[in-house]
Amino acid sequence: MGIQIGKSSLNTSDRIDFFKTLAGWLNAGGGQMSLAEAVRNTTNAFSIEEYATLAPNMDMIQHEVVSGQTPFYQSLANSGLGFRVQELAIVEAAEKSSQLRQAIPSLVAAMEVQANGKRELVSKLMGPLAIGVLLIAMTFAVLIFMLPMVIQPVIDKNPKSVEAFPAILRYFWYVSVWLRGNPFIPSTVVAVVFVAFMCRNLSFLRPHWLRFTLNFGLTRKMIIGFNSMVTVYFLPALVRSGMPTYQALEQLSNCVSHPVISSLLLVASEEHRGGLRMAQAVGVLPFKASFQNAIEAGEATGKIAERVEDLQTPYRLELERYIRQVTASVKMIVMLVLLPLFIVSTYTSLVGPIFALMEYGR
Repeated sequence: MGIQIGKSSLNTSDRIDFFKTLAGWLNAGGGQMSLAEAVRNTTNAFSIEEYATLAPNMDMIQHEVVSGQTPFYQSLANSGLGFRVQELAIVEAAEKSSQLRQAIPSLVAAMEVQANGKRELVSKLMGPLAIGVLLIAMTFAVLIFMLPMVIQPVIDKNPKSVEAFPAILRYFWYVSVWLRGNPFIPSTVVAVVFVAFMCRNLSFLRPHWLRFTLNFGLTRKMIIGFNSMVTVYFLPALVRSGMPTYQALEQLSNCVSHPVISSLLLVASEEHRGGLRMAQAVGVLPFKASFQNAIEAGEATGKIAERVEDLQTPYRLELERYIRQVTASVKMIVMLVLLPLFIVSTYTSLVGPIFALMEYGR
């Protein structure tokens, strides 16, 4: 028996497709299909072709649900396929309140906007950041390797010849000499920054990192914009699943990505559980006033999901605007600082041979 290579779990895109397929079957024929039949059709679709290695897991889900031995949400948790806590919480509440047909499509929409938001953020920032790192590396390469190859022979012949070089060439030469004389300093700085970033989730660094990201202008906008968008998409799904609103806030803490905002949602959940109105409880969140107003209007009309849903398009557009602003800021740093620095350092390596030849010719 050979080794079978393939998927061992469902990634974000796969889980979105799984729930999307399930929602389609649940609402097929006017919503007359039973959960067991919808699950059977869904798991069958995710047991072939690229998902063939997951067939045993899918068969287990199908068997448990069809036989009635285990609730659907528990079968998903037991499957080992990578379903997230917030997804299972929505499915559990919706299944217990018989709201799966309404809740699963909302869950799909929330998962899609969360995945698309992360993908857009990474794709927009990766290019400028990669170019910036490359320009810095190339600038150091010019200063440490290229410039000494051209200038050092001249300096060795006549140490005073450097005084005849243009001021900018002398400046870069002195920087080159310092870098080569103290190689441990720049390398240590780079290493410390890299290690600090990689270890940012360690207990002694995490509070400082979280405080920095939430207070620094650019990252604060991105954090609040992304998490508020995720909130207005997941909250309607949680409410439609039938769970109490205080529990919806508690489960919402598993959906957002920033621990500080997650902890504030837990605080809001406890205050709401203790008798404070939901609109007042969410006042601790650093979101725009429109979110609290939507909750207040929803409580007054009994349509919290609908009122929060009204914020989805504005918040999504707001996040896109934030992404454009951050991307523009990064590009400006690259274009106005790093690129000119690289061009000037390259210029010194190009004109260096001219002055070197002039000195040799004397």
